[in-house]
Amino acid sequence: MDVVIVGTGNVAHCFGHLLKIHGHHVKQVVSRNKEHARELGEMLHADYTDDLQDINMDADVYLLAVSDAAIPELNDQLRLGKRMVAHTAGAVPLAAISRISSNTGVVYPLQSIRKEVKSYPPIPVMLEASNDEVLRRLQSLAQSISGSVTVTSSEQRLKYHLTAVLCNNFTNHLIAQAKAYCEKEQLDFNLLQPIIKETFDRLEKFAPESVQTGPALRQDETTMSLHRELLAGDPYLQLVYQVMSDAIYQFHNK
Repeated sequence: MDVVIVGTGNVAHCFGHLLKIHGHHVKQVVSRNKEHARELGEMLHADYTDDLQDINMDADVYLLAVSDAAIPELNDQLRLGKRMVAHTAGAVPLAAISRISSNTGVVYPLQSIRKEVKSYPPIPVMLEASNDEVLRRLQSLAQSISGSVTVTSSEQRLKYHLTAVLCNNFTNHLIAQAKAYCEKEQLDFNLLQPIIKETFDRLEKFAPESVQTGPALRQDETTMSLHRELLAGDPYLQLVYQVMSDAIYQFHNK
């Protein structure tokens, strides 16, 4: 397919590269930041512009790989008639781009993506479309770049987005907090790398609830009290510790 990508962030870079290596033609990159548009455009051997008025009108699909906050502005400013357009956001409903075109869809990558990493992990793709023909064409596009393509509603996609935040964003932040604590207390964070790796490796074989360990699960109040004392100088992290401990106990003692 001939593709126009609007946006130059992580998802735009990822989709651009995957589409290119799987035989699609990225005709143009559009971004409000002309330098960013030029950078991605040159990488993909595509034209580029920072002006929506100059958007190429001869593409098969227009991918809006922009921030959630930028979608309403595009819905107000961009008019593509009957051309197929899809956004890539997890928490934005399909209806949010209804004024852009009569043929709309969603192509949402359920993965944590960084444009600096060119070796992409498996990326499940979730689709939604305003009609059957758009869905068929988006399925063809998505299946060319992903081995896992699922059709979901806007409501289901939002719920998947929530669970992705819990699994990825929150977990990563807890590890970042542990690293910051190690640095503050002059501890070697590298000694935690094996347990971090084991935590995620075991989830390939076991259900997470079956391998839960720790003082909160066994209600070891003596140990938890010592931990809370160590966090007395960081009330936010102390609160996170208490909330997580309570959540673990309640989850396993329903």
